[in-house]
Amino acid sequence: MTGAAARLDPGVRSDRPVRFLIVGLAVLLLALAGGSASNYSSFVVAQATVSIVPTTNLALHGTNLDGTLTPEGSVTITLDLLVDNPSSRVLRLRLLAFSEWVEDGPALAGLNESRRIQDDRLVDENGTRYFYRAFGESTEVAGDTIDACSRASFAFMYTLTNASNSIRFGVVRNITDYWASTKGEATAGTWISWVRVQLAIEGVPVASSPSAAAYVFALGTIERREGINLAAPP
Repeated sequence: MTGAAARLDPGVRSDRPVRFLIVGLAVLLLALAGGSASNYSSFVVAQATVSIVPTTNLALHGTNLDGTLTPEGSVTITLDLLVDNPSSRVLRLRLLAFSEWVEDGPALAGLNESRRIQDDRLVDENGTRYFYRAFGESTEVAGDTIDACSRASFAFMYTLTNASNSIRFGVVRNITDYWASTKGEATAGTWISWVRVQLAIEGVPVASSPSAAAYVFALGTIERREGINLAAPP
């Protein structure tokens, strides 16, 4: 039997199709592994590079001629939030927590001892300073997105009035009256802000079970905090 006849003999089986199948499967697995690694690395990059820049503006409305608040007045804080997203992932705002403290001049001067005990404190080179938490809000945010490799700005407004919270408004009015009488300006006291932002990374499955591993929750969430949280334990 010649060599050509042997190659044409149906009784002789070739292993080439099997080798081709193995090579094809190997290439497919490598491609899937590479895609999975690339996908995971994009989450890591987002976790490491995304940043926020919060800016606040304070305004008193409904004031007397000397700038002090009337009972019908209001205190407004405008929070401008810039989110810088240099990653390849689309982000979505999920949670925004905001707090604002005003330096409690009357408590520091010994004019309100009960509030002095309850105030949050800041210790620096000048000693212990007392701050009253005028705003403390935490809300879920839906629908606001930040595209990949881009920046987005958002504006949020917080308003305090006698009708919305009479206790807080009364304290802030007392404090701003103090600063107006001692410094000549109702907003002369120091104001301190703290912002906490949670961002969801689009495309990451949401863990449905509370018993899921912590990394499953952390993988798809970016959390950023800026400012001084006076309410946190020292």
